[in-house]
Amino acid sequence: MIFTGRGRLMERPQKPFFDLFAEKGIFYGQKEGVLTIRGLLSPGEYRLPGDVSSQFVTGLLCALPLLEGDSAIVLTTELESRNYVDMTLEALAAFGVKAAWRDDRTLDVPGGQVYRAAEAAVEADWSQAGFWYAARGLGNPVEVTGMDPRSTQGDRRIVPYEELLRGGGTVELDVSQCPDLVPALAVHAALRAGEITRIVNAGRLRIKESDRLAAVREELNRLGARVTEGPDSLTVVGVETLSGGTADSHNDHRIAMMAAVAATRCAAPVTLTGAESVRKSYPDFWEDYARLGGKLAGV
Repeated sequence: MIFTGRGRLMERPQKPFFDLFAEKGIFYGQKEGVLTIRGLLSPGEYRLPGDVSSQFVTGLLCALPLLEGDSAIVLTTELESRNYVDMTLEALAAFGVKAAWRDDRTLDVPGGQVYRAAEAAVEADWSQAGFWYAARGLGNPVEVTGMDPRSTQGDRRIVPYEELLRGGGTVELDVSQCPDLVPALAVHAALRAGEITRIVNAGRLRIKESDRLAAVREELNRLGARVTEGPDSLTVVGVETLSGGTADSHNDHRIAMMAAVAATRCAAPVTLTGAESVRKSYPDFWEDYARLGGKLAGV
């Protein structure tokens, strides 16, 4: 089987899977943006780190139930973004497939299972709602409705984190379980005039659609913010207002949406390159932005 992709997709780290392939006797090769794989998974134990991406766990959870025998996924380091794995378990159960936690680092996956058709409702997306919560936090008259506060989605943390940002003083936000919220949290933090916000445990953002830590710092600073970058953190010193100017999406949907929210508090217009990147996760973003009163040209 041959996989190809565009942008940073083929640059994202695959070592946890490559290590498993080598152990299981599966051929793999990656060259010039093309990934080739030959071989079949076999039942058994699959050991992989939990602090690279929960997507590796999700991929195995989707495939292993279809094997003839039972398997186990063993995490060699603490799992970050655990909520995404729990969401996967919920989705599997909805379609008749069982897998369960044995303990904090082991998932038991019975084999010989079959996916069964079912009707399911897709709940509202807390990751995307985070930008509207940030817009509201910046003083825009936005009301967010239809969200499930009991959702398994880790990004529901946007609500308590936004409440912290509306307070005074230095705030530290641990995003190890909700890294996708960083652009939304950072744009709100950028306008906490005179206050300091530290966003920590965010190192995995360097392997997203962009190096998202660097992109957040670079683009908010272009617009007049005061953001510094650490190896796995951002420190934001709030200002009264942003100046505006030109921002680049880095072909990253969340950076584009961050810039759009920032524009609502800029003294001058914002010109955003790569605005179409929102299509990856929120194709109607610009329509919703305009419906809520945002002014657009050329989108």
